[in-house]
Amino acid sequence: MNFKLIILFLLVFQFSNGQFTNTQVIAKIKTERIDDIVSVSAEAVNSTEVYKSLKYTFSIFRTDSNNKVTKNDQEGRFTLEANEQKNLATTSIGIDESDKIVILLLVYEEETIVGKDRIAFNEEANKKKKEEESTEDDGIELKGIVIEETKTKPGKDFYEFFYNSYTLNRINGSKIVGVYEKLSFGRSTIIQVKIEDKVIHEFLGKPDIEYLEQMSKVAIRRVYKYFKDLKKQKRDIFQY
Repeated sequence: MNFKLIILFLLVFQFSNGQFTNTQVIAKIKTERIDDIVSVSAEAVNSTEVYKSLKYTFSIFRTDSNNKVTKNDQEGRFTLEANEQKNLATTSIGIDESDKIVILLLVYEEETIVGKDRIAFNEEANKKKKEEESTEDDGIELKGIVIEETKTKPGKDFYEFFYNSYTLNRINGSKIVGVYEKLSFGRSTIIQVKIEDKVIHEFLGKPDIEYLEQMSKVAIRRVYKYFKDLKKQKRDIFQY
């Protein structure tokens, strides 16, 4: 098999792998706007004949004119019977024409994203064009998204350090970055930073602010390098 065929195979495989999202479980964000207020609801549909035990994260990201990002989350576990549709969360948001707002719904089965939807308000025209030309997976581009699944105060403190640094450095990665925490021996926990299923950095959680801040700096450097290398790989493929 020559090099061109290998590249073609990898691209086809990557595209096919993305098709598993929104197939068995469909995530959907619905909106209704009245003046400057938007009512938002998050829904999930089980399109299979099998009972599903799932969890969701429903996030709203608001970026103001000073490029300051605020984030609000709703999350929880839920079940779906065969062919059942369920409302997961509802909220209302005020729309300011100077603010960019991104609404993201992710549905997980165990640790795998099986459903996702994204709606944005006030994105620049050129940004919309870029998204249409360079969408990933099933046409939904999830840029600059960081999700949190921590269990303890040290885990949440680390997430705050990491997320603030991620935002200030404007990394805006093309894949979802997750901060996770899992139980270890005794009462200790392991904190992980992952991009999709790849562990970028992990360490033992400790109630030490300076230590957690240092770990966030290490994680940010590694995440930055990951996205930088990813861009280089894509550029090399297209140039070839």
